[in-house]
Amino acid sequence: MRYIVGYSANRRGREALNLGVALGRSMGAELDVVLVLKAEDAYAGALRGPGNYADLVKNQAKEWLQEAAEMVPDDVVARYHIRRSVNAATGLMEMAEVVNAGAIVVGSSSKSSWLWHGIGSVDNALLHRAALPVIIAPRNYENSASITSIDCAVSPKYDSIGLVEEAIATLNRTGIPVRLVCMVDGSAEDDEGRVQEAVEGLVADSSVRPDEPEKLRVVVGHGRGISEAVESLDWEQGAVLMAGSSKLAQKGELFLSTTTSKILSKLPIPIVVVPRDYHPGRYGSEAQPWTGQLKAVNPQQSRNGGN
Repeated sequence: MRYIVGYSANRRGREALNLGVALGRSMGAELDVVLVLKAEDAYAGALRGPGNYADLVKNQAKEWLQEAAEMVPDDVVARYHIRRSVNAATGLMEMAEVVNAGAIVVGSSSKSSWLWHGIGSVDNALLHRAALPVIIAPRNYENSASITSIDCAVSPKYDSIGLVEEAIATLNRTGIPVRLVCMVDGSAEDDEGRVQEAVEGLVADSSVRPDEPEKLRVVVGHGRGISEAVESLDWEQGAVLMAGSSKLAQKGELFLSTTTSKILSKLPIPIVVVPRDYHPGRYGSEAQPWTGQLKAVNPQQSRNGGN
C-alpha cells in the first residue's frame, strides 16, 4: 500500500509529511512524496528572457525533496518525485493513479479563519474531484509517532450503514481501536441516548462483524450546532477522523459535505474524507482501502456468524 504525500517547502508541506510518516508506520504503508511543478507554457521561456529557468526550478525542487528525505525516519519507506502538471491537485491525482495509491495526504492552508484546518485551493480541488480518500493534517501537526485510534463520523440514520461497515472493516484490518462518533445538533440527554442506541443498531445490522468487539465504541457529542458538538468531545492526540462524502457526490467520488465542513472548523486532529459508497476490499472488490488489505467477505455468511 502506498500513500501520496503532497509536499511543499513550507509549514504545510512539513505537516503533511509528519502525518504521512505516522500513517505509514501505523498502516504499513510506503510514502510517495510528491512536489508538483507547474507545467511549462510554450511561451514562458521567451517572456522570462535568457537563462534556463526550468533547470533552475527543477534543481531547487530537488533540494527541497532532499530536505524532505532528511525528515523521514529510517523505519518508513519513502520515494521522492517531481511531477509537472497544470496544478498541484491534478499532479497529485495523476501520481496517485500511476502508483495505485490508497490515499492522498496534504496539509491545511493558512488562509482560513478556522482554528485547526484550512481548506485552500489544492485541498478544495482534491475534496471535490479525487476518487480516493484525501487525508488532511491540521495546522501545527507534529505527532509523527503513530496513529493510536481511528474515529469515524456517522449519523444515526440507516444511510450511514456503509460508513459504519467500513469503520468496522478498518478495525479488522488494522487492529487499531475505532470510535463511531455521532455529533448531534441539540443538547437534550434523551436525544443523546436515542442517538447512541440508533448507532448501536447500525452496528448490529452491519454485514461486517468486529474481530475484537471490545475495541469498538460509540460516542455522542452534542451542542448548539455541529461545531459546538465537535468541541464537546475529547479527541485523542494520536487519532484521525474518517468522514464520508456528501450525497451530491457521484458514486466513488469525493464531495465535501456541509456537515463535514462544520466539523473541520473545530476539529483538532487529521481528517480522512472518503468517497461516496466507499467499501473497498470487501464483497470481492479489488479496490485498495486506505488502511490496508482485507479478504473479501460474504455478507450473508457474516450476518450468520460464518455458518
